[in-house]
Amino acid sequence: MAATTELPAPAPIRSRTLLVGTVFGIASTVMVFAGLFGIYLRERALTIRATGSWIPSDATIELSPPTVMAWTLILSAVTVQWAVYSVARDDRRHTYMALGLTVLFGIAIINQTVFQWRQMGLVIDEGPSPAAPLIYTISGAFVVALVIGMVFLALMAFRALAGQYSSRQTDGIVAASMYWYTLVVLYFVIWILVYITK
Repeated sequence: MAATTELPAPAPIRSRTLLVGTVFGIASTVMVFAGLFGIYLRERALTIRATGSWIPSDATIELSPPTVMAWTLILSAVTVQWAVYSVARDDRRHTYMALGLTVLFGIAIINQTVFQWRQMGLVIDEGPSPAAPLIYTISGAFVVALVIGMVFLALMAFRALAGQYSSRQTDGIVAASMYWYTLVVLYFVIWILVYITK
């Protein structure tokens, strides 16, 4: 009987659990915001039909702070992509810098959102228009989603610092970046629906 040569065992298939879980998290976030947008558009149409105006006359929604937030989010999308690019090339220093800058941009967006809230002058329980509660609910839900994204990025940065992510295993950084890109797209929908078409 002839001897057979043994082949080496194939490399184990990497688990994509984090990516799949992130996709489910993204889907749930998008569904929450789709529901909020639907309620906002319906109430806006009904209120305009009934009273002729959506925003109370004593409130102002300036366009410059939301536009600055949009540009800040564009910059944060660039820095999170920089992190993905850097981890794929084993450039740990740039990975940490990019993730840190992205979290700083997230903090700046929260600061800009609070500034916008104070500047608008919308009072939640004043008048027949449900504009104030809906605008605060949508922008507040975005802040919550942004904080979740920042925590996700920070956790992935700590895991990268511990050596779990490199060019051979980039799933965590990629998953966090996918969630962040979703937040950028969601903000542009908020920007158009709430701030542009007020």
